[in-house]
Formats: sequence, structure tokens, C-alpha cells
Amino acid sequence: MLIAYAAPAEPFHRELEIKKSIFIAHLVPVSSEEEAQEALSGFRKQYKDATHNCYAWRIGTTRILEKSGDDGEPQGTAGHPMLHVLQMQELTNVLAVVTRYFGGIKLGAGGLTRAYSSSLSEAVKEAPIVRYTPHVHLRLTIPYNGVGGFENYIKGTDIIVKDRSFTDKAVMDFLCLPEKEDAHRRFFTDLTAGKADIEELGEEYVKMERKIRSQGSAD
Repeated sequence: MLIAYAAPAEPFHRELEIKKSIFIAHLVPVSSEEEAQEALSGFRKQYKDATHNCYAWRIGTTRILEKSGDDGEPQGTAGHPMLHVLQMQELTNVLAVVTRYFGGIKLGAGGLTRAYSSSLSEAVKEAPIVRYTPHVHLRLTIPYNGVGGFENYIKGTDIIVKDRSFTDKAVMDFLCLPEKEDAHRRFFTDLTAGKADIEELGEEYVKMERKIRSQGSAD
């Protein structure tokens, strides 16, 4: 059974200057710890001249694996605040890296915590975050006289038609939310006086827009 989750649709980065230090927050979709580690290694090579490359990741849906690192910053001032941002936004299958170029002004533990969390929060606000929502894949076979009723019914519903084919009968492949499946089945059965054949073909994720929760910013 698939479980809904939110993640970046594609890699994203945002740069922020805080007290002369440059913070570059990166968000990358990943599907495994190995993929996250490989992407992190790539950032460390790309920004090898940076003062720090701190990170946090969350991976999985039924059981979420979490890891973070401060990369030389005082313990708990970078990786953990970044992980907290991902948790608050309920993001998973994501790697977050915040690259810092030190600008000469020390921020202190509290300032570092706010800087890393706000850098990542601002990136999350602007990143292409989507919600991957499980949908049931159904194949509906109905007589031709039911096609008009089908087309009228699906307007404004959660149904996403994947394919339509017409032979001796009309065959509609579509996706719908699991909680709506029974209602759709009842309608199509009634529409065709019991002549509808409905086959379940599994589940698929559908990308849906997701609103971002408000986050406080750094001082």
C-alpha cells in the first residue's frame, strides 16, 4: 500500500546572506540512503572551498530514516535544525544541504541555529514541493450507451483518465483517490444497470500541489 508524502519535484537551491556569511541551501529528491550519500559527496566536491557543507535527510514513507550532520559547526547548531525544518514540513525522500562561506562575523550557537534553519526554510518556501498522493488505477468496461454518463460524471471529481479505447465496448483506464473508489464503483454499476466491469490494476502516485507551512525566519 502506497503512503502519501511530500518532496521536491526537482533539485532546487537558494542563496541567503546573513551577517556577511553566504548560506546556499540545496534541496534534492532522493529515494535511498545510497543516493543521498552520493548526492552529498557531489556537493562536498562542488563546494570544496566552502567553510561547511551541513546536511539532513529523510528517506522512506512507512518507516522514515533520518540523518544529519554539522560538518564542523558546533554540535547541534546546523544539521539538527535543518532536520527539524524537514520534519515540520513533513518532507521525505529528500536531502537538504546548506553550504556556508564564512564572512568573518561569528554568529554564536543561537545565531547559527537560526541561520541554518532559516536558510533551509526559505528554500523550502520557494522550491517546487509536491505531494505524492496514492491513487487507485481502475479499468472500467461499459456499453457505449454509458459513455456520456461517464464523461458527465467525472467532471469536477478526483478521477484522472489515463486512456480511453473503443472496440465492441468502451474501456476507460483512470486513477482515483482510494477513499472515493467505492462511490465511483457504485455509480458506474448503477449507470449501466450492473453491466459495468471494473478491474483494479494497482496503485500509482500522482503529483499534487502542496501548501508550505509558515516558518519563522532568522534574526
